[in-house]
Amino acid sequence: MVKPHAICDVELLAKGGVRSDERDYAVRKVRAQCELGHEPVLSAVVKLRLREKTTLDLPAIAEASIDLNGVAVRAHAAGQTITEAVDQLDERLSRRLRRHRKRLEDRRRSGEVNNSHRSPGYSAIPAEERQVVRHKTLALHPMTLEEAADEMEQLDHDFFLFLDADHDIDRVVYHNDLRKICVVPEVADEELPGNTRPPITAGRLVLNHLPLNDAKVLLDESDEPFVFFADPGSNRGQVVYRRFDGHYGLITPSD
Repeated sequence: MVKPHAICDVELLAKGGVRSDERDYAVRKVRAQCELGHEPVLSAVVKLRLREKTTLDLPAIAEASIDLNGVAVRAHAAGQTITEAVDQLDERLSRRLRRHRKRLEDRRRSGEVNNSHRSPGYSAIPAEERQVVRHKTLALHPMTLEEAADEMEQLDHDFFLFLDADHDIDRVVYHNDLRKICVVPEVADEELPGNTRPPITAGRLVLNHLPLNDAKVLLDESDEPFVFFADPGSNRGQVVYRRFDGHYGLITPSD
């Protein structure tokens, strides 16, 4: 059977005590996903990492990025072993490739050509009339920065609040005005991911310690879409953000 497109080589990046057979297994899995595609695969990268001396239940990390004709399809998974993480990665990557194909087919059927990012277009409501009309309380399960960025993109959100498994702090990944991925707060000497995705950079926002009413005032006075804050005396991060209807949304951790 002739494949619809030539398949590029899969680049492998490994860190920690990853065995050669585990590396070969990961490359075979990702290459098989590439061969199922119906678009040119411009590049494919798989990254494996085994975190040593960690108390985490899932120390093995597997991440992949496939460039399908200019569109990056990424997946990230964790496991007790590299093989387990790769198997999880294979399932997630398969789902996301199928989802990408369906979206592409839907756009072609509807005649959609452009996929430009929509303008925020917030409704103008006087500050004194704005209210928190949506409050989501989330159980923040520990995840890596790469996993959080993947979740944000798969949910098609502009920001994502998460508990950083590597540093045990609440953080936010978000898209800045240039649609680049940023993370706050900054961690000194942190090696931010950039090998298998668009680089993640340290954002200029900070964790403000202030009550909700002051956070809303800060949001009103800034051009930012959200404010990352914690109640005085607490280090649990919260996010108050602008809604398109002009009111506020609030996201808080459940514990």
